[in-house]
This record gives sequence, structure tokens and C-alpha cells, in this order.
Amino acid sequence: MEKKKPTEGKSMLDQLPPRMAFWSGVVLSGGVLFALGFVILLVMMFKGVAMTSPDSDGKTSLFGGKDKVEDVVDANNKNTAVAKPDTVAQPQAAGSVNLDELTNVRGEGELTIVEFSDPECPFCKRFHGTMQEVLGDYDGKVRWAYKHFPLTSLHRKAEREAVALECAAEQDKFWDYADELYDRTPSNDGLADDELFSMADDLGLDRGQFDDCLESDKYLDKVRAEASEAQKLGGTGTPFSVLVDNEGNILEALPGALPYATVSQLLDENL
Repeated sequence: MEKKKPTEGKSMLDQLPPRMAFWSGVVLSGGVLFALGFVILLVMMFKGVAMTSPDSDGKTSLFGGKDKVEDVVDANNKNTAVAKPDTVAQPQAAGSVNLDELTNVRGEGELTIVEFSDPECPFCKRFHGTMQEVLGDYDGKVRWAYKHFPLTSLHRKAEREAVALECAAEQDKFWDYADELYDRTPSNDGLADDELFSMADDLGLDRGQFDDCLESDKYLDKVRAEASEAQKLGGTGTPFSVLVDNEGNILEALPGALPYATVSQLLDENL
């Protein structure tokens, strides 16, 4: 029978001097931990776990979120903005809305849903369809008023698109343009700038007037003033809407992209 040599059956570390074996073990353990952490990070990324969460000033910082990124940044909650907008506690809107200053209003009725919206927000895109359905079912009972609330720290294109909406309103095409914009945009800055002009052509707008209006940022102050109003009323994310009576008093706050059934119930309770 062949005998084993003295070193056979021993690991590489066993064959090293004690001091070198110790440090080799440290390096090897560190490498294993690094590899394990890298694998966990990849799994988190592929599963959609957010790597950002808002600070107290509304900006995002690394390594704090719990939900998907789009849920974090567009959530409508109080201060932490880490939950989905459809599941958070309802914000307490304060104040009133001057009905005489509403410019983009659709429908007729004793109640008005005033929506503060961001055209590049995916939840606003969803809620736009909900409001179209609401207006059809509550014809003569409920009005829909649109105001601007572009989240510029998240959607760099939203403010320009809000101005484009006002330029269309200048030619009495606000709602036609809004419906087309929300239908075309994939959200989250996915709408190409050329589409703003293509929609103007498709809707028969005077392109010279529209182009001059858009490029001059003619309505930028109006857009920013309405965004400031949303925040004063308690809005912390988009869409943020309030239900008001015929005197502008706020009856309910509507946080996020509420489903049709929820909006319908709120309306029925207040009609």
C-alpha cells in the first residue's frame, strides 16, 4: 500500500507558517463577505428594492428606502414618503380654493375636484384616466379643475410640459392637449420634447403662437405659483387633489392616485 506523504490531506492554510496562515485567513474571510454582499446588492436591485429614500427636506439620499423607487418618489404621505400613495394615511388639507381663479375647468357641478398634477408622474397618468371616468358618471354634479404641481427634483421635463399645457389653453385646447399628453407620455421623463410640438400640430394649434409661448416660458410663473399653492394646502406629492364645495371650502383631501371606487364613494358622501 502506498503511504501518504506528510503534507497530503492538509489544506493550503495548514501548510503555511502560523502568522502567514492567520493573515491569509483574514483576507479570505473578507473576500467571502465582500462577494456575499455584492450578491445581495444585485438581488435587491433586480427585485426593485429602492436604494434611495427622501431626507427631511424632500431630497433623496442613499440606502434608506423600502419600496420601489417610483413608489418612493411619488408617494403622497406626510413627511417620510416611503409608502405607496394608495395606501398611506390621508393628508389633512387646510385652507380653501378661490374658485374665481380657476382657469382650466372641465364639467359642471356643485362640487369641484381640484387636482394638482405633474405630467411626468406615473400616478398622475393613472389618475387622469380615473378622473375622465368620474366626470362621465357625475356629469352635471362634479367639476374637474386642473392645477400644476411639477416635481422638478424628480421630473426635469414636467415644468416645461406644464407650460406647454398653458400654451394650449391659450388657444382653448387645454383639455384636448392634456388628454393627449397623458395618453402619450410613458412618464418619468419618458416623453420626447418633439412630442410637445407634434401634439400641437395634431390638435390644429397655431404653431407660431404655440412655439413662441412655449419657448418664452410665458406661463412659468403661473405654474410655480400653483405648485406653491399645492404645498400650502398640504400637498407633499402627486397627484394631490382636494374636493371643494361651491364656495371653495375643502371637504376632503384625495391623496395619490385613488381608484374610481374610492373617489365615487367620497363624492356620494358629499353630494
